[in-house]
Amino acid sequence: MLFTSARDGNVDIYVMDADGTHARRMTTDPAVDQSADWSPDGFKFAFMSRRDGDYEIYTMGSDGRGLRQLTQNTFADGFPRWSPDGSRILFTSLRDGLFNLYLMNPDGSNVVQLTQGPGENMGGAWSPDGSKIAFLSTRDNGAAEIYVMQADGSNPVRLTTNRLAEGAKIAWSPDGSKIAFYGAGTADMDIYVMDADGGNLKRLTEDSSNDRAPTWSPDGRQIAFTSDRDGDDEIYVMNADGTEPVRLTTSVAPDVLDAWQR
Repeated sequence: MLFTSARDGNVDIYVMDADGTHARRMTTDPAVDQSADWSPDGFKFAFMSRRDGDYEIYTMGSDGRGLRQLTQNTFADGFPRWSPDGSRILFTSLRDGLFNLYLMNPDGSNVVQLTQGPGENMGGAWSPDGSKIAFLSTRDNGAAEIYVMQADGSNPVRLTTNRLAEGAKIAWSPDGSKIAFYGAGTADMDIYVMDADGGNLKRLTEDSSNDRAPTWSPDGRQIAFTSDRDGDDEIYVMNADGTEPVRLTTSVAPDVLDAWQR
């Protein structure tokens, strides 16, 4: 698992085994590094960093070597997500004045804008077959809702109408049948899951805390997430139906889940 932590005094990217053991720091730059995602082959990861003065997207090998800067703008680029076949990287950018979704090649070339206003568009997640992208948008009523579109940005369809969606982390199940997300149905944030067409909405966590950043295990049997239920942000894993949550990290500094290796 990739995660972001300040456990060594700076916000950096770490990797650990799926049971929370063998945590290892991957980035050491004094700037903020966060929101990492594995390439499909597991040989590298993409992440966002402020090391260039504002948020830009970088890649690094799984051995911590081969740092490469992919974007270079005066406005923030972030939240990279690899396509299932590894040929493209989806990301969110402020380069046109509003948050919108873009695609680029893994070397940073051939940037294509997928969404446009009105409203903000962010937090894209690929379907397992790479044909669709789920994302968060405020285009219809000013409140964040989840939409799905074709991978070329066409035919956006609204999936939610409940104003639950909060964060820019959406996760498609490995079999493509469900979408997990987090939202504020009450005073706190919780993890929800629904069918990929927006049906059968189900709340998975009901702890009096903030639960967010859901990520499916490669076999679809578990969902890992970030929660402050024990006092600060730590990483947990639960069954895909919300049962048997187990805490994986115990750092005194916040740990925030980024990605489970495919």
